[in-house]
Amino acid sequence: MVAGLSRRRTRLLVGVSVAAVAGLVAVGFYLATRGVAEAPDLRRFVRAKPPVPVVFTSRTDPSSFAAAAPEAEGFRYPGTIPWASAEGRLRRLDPNGRVYELTWGRPLPDGGTLIDVMSPTVSPDGRRVLFAGRRAAPDPGRWRIYEVELNGDNLRQLTGGPDDPGCVSNPPMRFAADGGVLPEDERRRLDYDDIDPADRGDGGLLFASSRLPDLGRGHARRATQIWHRPPGDAAPHPITANRNNDRWPFPTSEGAILFSLWSRNQEAVTADERDIQPVSPGRAFATAATDVWVGARTYTDTAQFGYAVKIPHPVWRPRPTFNNRVVFMTDSPTAGRYRIAQADWGYLRNAPSALPAGERMPRQSGGAFEFGPDRGPDGRPLSAATPSPCPPDGVLFSGAAHDPDRAPLPGSYGLYLVSHAWESGDGGAGELLFDDPGYVDAEPVAAYPRVTRTHFPELAPADTSNMPAFLSLPGRRYSGPLGLVQNNAILLEVNTPFPGQTTDTGKRSVSVPPTGIKQIAFYASHRDRFDDPHLPRVPGRWEKLFTTEVQWGDFKTWVPADPSAPTVLAGLGADGKVFRWSSGVTDSEGRSASFYALAGDHYSGTKAGKYHFCYGCHVGHTYIDIDIGERLK
Repeated sequence: MVAGLSRRRTRLLVGVSVAAVAGLVAVGFYLATRGVAEAPDLRRFVRAKPPVPVVFTSRTDPSSFAAAAPEAEGFRYPGTIPWASAEGRLRRLDPNGRVYELTWGRPLPDGGTLIDVMSPTVSPDGRRVLFAGRRAAPDPGRWRIYEVELNGDNLRQLTGGPDDPGCVSNPPMRFAADGGVLPEDERRRLDYDDIDPADRGDGGLLFASSRLPDLGRGHARRATQIWHRPPGDAAPHPITANRNNDRWPFPTSEGAILFSLWSRNQEAVTADERDIQPVSPGRAFATAATDVWVGARTYTDTAQFGYAVKIPHPVWRPRPTFNNRVVFMTDSPTAGRYRIAQADWGYLRNAPSALPAGERMPRQSGGAFEFGPDRGPDGRPLSAATPSPCPPDGVLFSGAAHDPDRAPLPGSYGLYLVSHAWESGDGGAGELLFDDPGYVDAEPVAAYPRVTRTHFPELAPADTSNMPAFLSLPGRRYSGPLGLVQNNAILLEVNTPFPGQTTDTGKRSVSVPPTGIKQIAFYASHRDRFDDPHLPRVPGRWEKLFTTEVQWGDFKTWVPADPSAPTVLAGLGADGKVFRWSSGVTDSEGRSASFYALAGDHYSGTKAGKYHFCYGCHVGHTYIDIDIGERLK
């Protein structure tokens, strides 16, 4: 048993406020008064009792561990359904050791049932569980967002109802089972997936979705972005613009939305440094295409987009912890094995789109990064995945004993709890809570009342008095909606040093602002189209839109607000080339950082009639110093 965990159950919340204890007591009373009956046959799989209720999924395979959508076009009914398992159940493990089935075999209000579940989160009041679910046949089985009270009452569907408009344009699935073309309105209402929900605390809903139809550049993976549905709205809107996958949004106590961003932009600086183009075989480029999962953040108004944890390792499922860090799942050098890790907010060790091809960041100091337990209580190698915080000072995760010669068997994954201090080398393997040998027990989330932001701003409207009637773009005239974009901080250094600004020799700054940018070039990476009567997929094209002048480190310009054409920005020098600069400070190996002014780690969206402000061409994107610590309410 892990040191401290057994004592934790007897002194559950020493050091937390009386209000927090009262909140947890209220949750416990709520569970005890009504709801679904216990599943007594599951009690034999309980190995230890958690300090608070824990909701989790039990599925027939570990498909929820996969971050990227599968490579599959899915042009025929019902389309390719990503991350699906043959069977998935939502369960709750209580501090008294009892286990409850929250969804399996239970009818929805319209009489349907769920056969698969994924990605649960608990509402800030600790009383409701949001999750992605798939219905049984004859439903096509696409993912939608559902909700159930923690005690099992009021199971209901939140997205995909009669008033939900579905996709914003024609999606990939075009053909019915008989080979005929499906009507457009039916395709839009059917062919998308809503996953990874989170409740922002006031009735607003966050989730990942494929409602912006796109298969991305160079592959056929259904793109997902982070979507936001404010309270009272039937239609959600995207707050990110990826052509690949954005996953697992989660609102921190301060209000920032943590999520995983698959930075897989396939455009790079050409060898002559005069353009940005999609990479292609046999052609030389000054930078490389990106392919890494970044811990990112934004707000519901899309402002302050930037990074949270940016490292060479993938950052999957980032969550705030009670020790003011970010815990996440990552990969391992051993095939089929996962690791959990935690890092300080703003930990930066990578800038893939800005670095010259083949170069690395210098050795940096500052900030903490620590892998989690890699051995189980029995000392065997451990595959650890899907972490989340647990009060008062723990991390829940899914773990399985790992054989170096093969991936863990699905049934070997169980639920673990470990101190967020990891207690490395001193019983830090974690404590096994639950293990049903017939399923992958994973995605555990603790139920407790948590502090959340109560005000969620919207983007400010732009002053449209000087908005042009159209934009003259190369070879065409654009007369669609516009948004205003400004940046007056290109020449300014980041106000607050982020972890990694200092080299391992104590020299700073690793990332300095570029002082020679004279123009900003705007490019559009058009999404795929699925409206051609003969071609199932019309690949999205790459287009240079225009350049705008930079005066004293400031520019302001109108940009097309077209969700089907997210943008990429690059800074140009006086010679018309993509600007390159160096920090000039060296590490212990004599290596210095050199960067190109290309914000190519992500795609950007522009909202119609809104004012957007971005910060500089700083490597790693915007850094803001905020308190992300998880706190009991």
